[in-house]
Amino acid sequence: MAGSRFSVRVDGLNQLKRTLRQLKDKDLSKSVREVNKAAAELVKPDAQRGVPQHTRTPKDSKKYRPGKLARSVKVVASANSAAIKAGTASRSPYAGAIHFGYPKRGIKPNRFLYRAMARNSDQVAETYEREISAVLRNKLEN
Repeated sequence: MAGSRFSVRVDGLNQLKRTLRQLKDKDLSKSVREVNKAAAELVKPDAQRGVPQHTRTPKDSKKYRPGKLARSVKVVASANSAAIKAGTASRSPYAGAIHFGYPKRGIKPNRFLYRAMARNSDQVAETYEREISAVLRNKLEN
């Protein structure tokens, strides 16, 4: 999708990432990645429900299968970040046009990913804070 993103900023995250790189602790990096993924997974069901629904009509192409965009919503996570993405270049290249709109074709924007994140941002922040604290506590105790 075009470069704009909705994100949650975490104070001290850059320092945590720097410390992780210095420690070169694979288990800790893996744990942080899992926390990032768990926090983003909270948004995925809401994003899938927010995808515009369309039923197939007799005039539609035989290749058209409703629901492909909803099935393409996925979570991508690393030790540095997590993202929710929709669409792929080969299977649903129209995801950007649906999300951001395409005025020349008369497609109005339907920012389903942004709305899903906005609705769940408090829950994501709480989960992230709780899980990161638990990971760091476990690491410090060992």
